[in-house]
Amino acid sequence: MLTRRRALSALAVLVLVAVAWTAWLALQTAQDLRAAEQAVDRIRAAISADDPAARSEGIEDLAEASSAAKDRTAGFWWSGLTRAPFVGDDMGGVQDLSSSLELLATKAFIPLGESVDELDALVQNGRIDVAKLEELSPVVEAAHVAFTSAAEIVRDRDSSSFAGILKSRYEEYVSEVSDLARDLGSADDALEVLPSMLGGEGPRQYLLIFENNAEIRATGGLPGSWAQIKAQDGELTMARQGSASDFDAYSDPIGGITNAEAALFGREMGRFFQDPNFTPDFPRAAQVFNAFWSEKYPRQPIDGVISIDTVALSYILEGTGPVQAGGLTLTPGSLVDQLLSGVYEEPDPRKQDEVFRRVAKEVFDTATRQLSDPVRVLQGVVKATREGRFKVAPFVTETAEALAGTGVTGELSGDDGTVPHVDIALNDATASKMSYYLRYTTRIQSVSCSEGRQILDATISLSQTINQSAASALPEYVTGTGLSGQRAGSQLVRVHVFAPFQGSISSVKINGRSTVLGDKHEINGRPAITLAILIDSLDDVVVTLNMVSGQGQTSAGVLKSTPSVIPGSHSQQFHSSC
Repeated sequence: MLTRRRALSALAVLVLVAVAWTAWLALQTAQDLRAAEQAVDRIRAAISADDPAARSEGIEDLAEASSAAKDRTAGFWWSGLTRAPFVGDDMGGVQDLSSSLELLATKAFIPLGESVDELDALVQNGRIDVAKLEELSPVVEAAHVAFTSAAEIVRDRDSSSFAGILKSRYEEYVSEVSDLARDLGSADDALEVLPSMLGGEGPRQYLLIFENNAEIRATGGLPGSWAQIKAQDGELTMARQGSASDFDAYSDPIGGITNAEAALFGREMGRFFQDPNFTPDFPRAAQVFNAFWSEKYPRQPIDGVISIDTVALSYILEGTGPVQAGGLTLTPGSLVDQLLSGVYEEPDPRKQDEVFRRVAKEVFDTATRQLSDPVRVLQGVVKATREGRFKVAPFVTETAEALAGTGVTGELSGDDGTVPHVDIALNDATASKMSYYLRYTTRIQSVSCSEGRQILDATISLSQTINQSAASALPEYVTGTGLSGQRAGSQLVRVHVFAPFQGSISSVKINGRSTVLGDKHEINGRPAITLAILIDSLDDVVVTLNMVSGQGQTSAGVLKSTPSVIPGSHSQQFHSSC
């Protein structure tokens, strides 16, 4: 009897010791991860404050804290806990999180931290140092590999059963690391071709398009202003500027507009310089822009087309500081309103164009010659690229191949294996600047899976922030001339919906009422339709669509829509139901 009591007592002590050890281990790991999170916050603050000493200290603290967390969770005890009932999933998540974070700290943050100061000397006397770009390439490549591996560690773990705050923090971490891995991949690809694009192997010329979000186009906005950029040995110069009205209008489309493009976007896509980006496929839009350029300047061929929208310019100003141009003081917080609304208080379009030209020139000169904070400028470019607001379509074959598939090219995806893609592109059909008041959201979910195909439900909600009565009092240049048949203060928006590759669109409803689908056309193997949506009030116009993915597209999918006047991303992933 005594022996049994002793055995039970010993077992109880062992259980208490195990619980206490587990609790202590969990507490210490939680403190390590909290310290790592605080270190990341300090690193970000140090980068913003341009404080190299604080940045280095933060990176050291991150490496120390993440290594400690990894060591605590890598032993046999914690590994055994990952198989325990109720808490096993959470313990596995913490183990993956610690391992992923330690990899980032040692293989990405430390080498990047050692190289970031070189960015300050990247631009000297109006010239980008091509040799320094080449030196940065292996560092960015190594960081990309580290971020990709770190994302893979945590991405495959099912976090749906995690407890409380761990679930939200884990999913936030997975999303951010995955996004940064993608960004570094694009940067890695860009560094491979940037030296040649900047004229390191001979002069290059580009057409730079400034997209005006106040009149929405599928890639962002109206290409009302443009510039010819010359690049030679890292030096960028703005050789010529102009507006869309500088180019001829054609009775018959140029640029090889296909029947499908004409049906979906209208023949105007190849008739007016304002309209090639009616298509959301930026490389294709660039081909049509090039057709206009070649007609006007046949002896000055260009090596590609670059576009940036007004919202992206506001991101660039985060690193340049305020810019004086056209009688305006432009700041990151004021630029969008000043250029997309305030400018139109001036009724003369020629004076409006002059303001846009001066702004484009001053921002370009400041960003290429007088950088006050190169890191923030780079962050602005990355943010703009991620949101589809900065795009590059090179015509040099080697460069185009190197950038293919990266976010910077803005192409409309075709076959992407098991991943279904849905794209929603918006175009103004009112010939107005009412898109400044346009607001829209998109949602999608996979509701079921049948025979290797996902059934998708998508919703598009559109409205404007000004009622028709108040809007009708705006200048005619803003409301439009009424030639498209709308009352002043309303706007007609063409919504183009692209189903997944070799998928289909089965039904459409507008405000709950079924709508005839009409003719369907294909671009890049993607079935597409066009809907004409009239918006004339603060109330939402709600469009719902049912779609089916292509055969074998059983993975999580991607929904992309046109960037708007509101900062932020219009891209989202959706879970698979298969």
